[in-house]
Amino acid sequence: MTLTALLPTLRASIPAPFDAAAWPAGSVPTLDDVTVRAMSVARYAEICGTPCVCTGPAVIPASGGVASTVLSTTVVVATVVDATPATLRLDACVAGLEAVWREARLLGRVSHAYDEPFTVLDAHGDNPCGTVVLPGDMRVGDRIAFPCPGCHTVGEVR
Repeated sequence: MTLTALLPTLRASIPAPFDAAAWPAGSVPTLDDVTVRAMSVARYAEICGTPCVCTGPAVIPASGGVASTVLSTTVVVATVVDATPATLRLDACVAGLEAVWREARLLGRVSHAYDEPFTVLDAHGDNPCGTVVLPGDMRVGDRIAFPCPGCHTVGEVR
């Protein structure tokens, strides 16, 4: 359990913990966003719409953040289209992407609600794609970003 999970009001002053090895090399968390090589994924989603993807070099394991020359990691940004206390439906097709759900982040706003688990449903199915822990006040229209190992195209998530 992290300090921001115990005291959600701290999210207004420090970013939630971040596993840099799960994201593309050069990724940095902010309070309500993630930048990949100095590009805001929240702003990218505003420009392109969702779902959208941002792909960069993967981090070589146990290298301290060194970028791989052959492996990639993709960040998917999706919008919540339906939210209940136990499930979130996204506008993206994520069933086959091996999403790293433990790294999912709320974009665009800082929530002071306690974290809760949600079952994730993708755009085209009723079978759960995974379980994500996000602030309990998730609502329709919220955007989330999560990394997926490999190089994925926007056509795969639409």
